[in-house]
Amino acid sequence: AHVVACASESASKHVKAFGVREDHFFQFWDWVGGRYSVCSSAGLVPLSLKYGYPLVEKLLAGARSMDQHFFNTPLERNLPVLMGLLGVWNLSFLGYKARTMLPYSEALCKFPAHVQQVDMESN
Repeated sequence: AHVVACASESASKHVKAFGVREDHFFQFWDWVGGRYSVCSSAGLVPLSLKYGYPLVEKLLAGARSMDQHFFNTPLERNLPVLMGLLGVWNLSFLGYKARTMLPYSEALCKFPAHVQQVDMESN
């Protein structure tokens, strides 16, 4: 049987005690969590096992592209900045206390909960 583990540094002793070989252990820092985990071994190993590494490479390329956009685009055209400002505007000035995300496909039925979690971790 093939067994791999993804766990934080502080959990490494438990992985070893479980019997996972050291070369099958993908370690990540203790501070990695939430929105950061998808681009760490905690998120990438399961994604690559399920969908294959070519898809993971595309995911990482998209993340890299958005990072570059954020760092290099003027504020008036910077999508993450504009989305943050829209959130402040809608809540603080228009009084909207909620947002709605409606999935158009059953395959996306859990996506709103994921976006909610990411949003709560970011704000």
